Amino acid sequence: MKKILSCFLFFCVSLFYSQNKGYSINVDHLYLADESKSNNNDDKKIKIKFTSLDNGNYFVFNRLLQGNKTGKVLAYFKTFNTVVIRSQNKLSYLTFKEAFPKGGFYKTTISKTMFGQQATLYAFDNDALDIKLWVAPGVRTGAGFEGYLNDMGLLQNLPKNNTIIAVSILGIELDLANFKEDTYSNVKSNLSDVLVSFKEPKDSVSSCVEEKKQREKPFVANGEKIDLLFNYKISSKISMKDSKGEMIFETNTLIYSNKDNSVSLQIFDEPNPNGISFIYTNKKLGQKIEGTHNNDKLFMEKGKLIDFQNCYILKEKINAKKSNSTQLISGDEHEFKLYLIEKNDVDFPDFTNQILSNGFISKRITLTKELEMQEYISEIEIGTYKFNLEK
Repeated sequence: MKKILSCFLFFCVSLFYSQNKGYSINVDHLYLADESKSNNNDDKKIKIKFTSLDNGNYFVFNRLLQGNKTGKVLAYFKTFNTVVIRSQNKLSYLTFKEAFPKGGFYKTTISKTMFGQQATLYAFDNDALDIKLWVAPGVRTGAGFEGYLNDMGLLQNLPKNNTIIAVSILGIELDLANFKEDTYSNVKSNLSDVLVSFKEPKDSVSSCVEEKKQREKPFVANGEKIDLLFNYKISSKISMKDSKGEMIFETNTLIYSNKDNSVSLQIFDEPNPNGISFIYTNKKLGQKIEGTHNNDKLFMEKGKLIDFQNCYILKEKINAKKSNSTQLISGDEHEFKLYLIEKNDVDFPDFTNQILSNGFISKRITLTKELEMQEYISEIEIGTYKFNLEK
């Protein structure tokens, strides 16, 4: 009996933790394409769809089907407070306030009588979709399509004693009863129009990386012994979870660096499969050296001269500010990859990063197009750390 009860509870919990809802428009014209702006044929028109995924962690607004030339996809990643907009072959990453400067739907001066009562038109402050709401006095249920918009945070301008009585999409007015609710099991497939890669810009980055590799030269050891002095000791914990929240891996790293992070030394607890237990990089000299160590003694095994210039720099947006740290969002334009970053650029203004602006990164959460989530947490200690390197 206990086993049966446990299975039943697991089934209920599984359902609770995988609530994915979608709202499509149930009218005679299934495809509400603006044909004056679209060159699509009949089987590739815009099919408007709204989805709430992973218990409201992700929202998709105006799902874009492959082949559409003019439409956009707007997706809201609530945990990250980030809106991602796909437009043709580019992804843009915006804070919620940046995407909806007026708070979502805002009141206009237009009103008319609908269903026997005076209704006011609320416009949408984002051009991803031509959608407007007709709002009138009434009790808001918090369910259905109205609940979806409320959960997404787009109804903050509506008075509490008002409710949506009709929706206008592409100039076509619809009753809320026209929105059909469905459930979905696959989060990734319902985010597929955002979780994309654009070949041309991606190839451009890949070409840059390949050109840099071709310019690499071996760095020959000459027996020279040099003293290394570092200002910071950085201890980090890195973990990766899959789309279901199950742990893929978890590891710790230890890095020493100078004040601007142009020279760094990564020490491994255990040698990697190639027998390497440290990596030393000097961006100023263009050197990368790998080898083994015995306490503070470093012995070079191999090295190369490389170009540390970045092939692309991430554009950052400020999400929130604290006394000495800033929370930022960023993402790849050519392939979905969303970053939530906490960085201290007050105490560490000269600390340089690979593809981000200056400042010590204390936390970074990355969401990939596979919906895997990587978390990087770091602590920094100031001191004097000495090593001896034999090249």
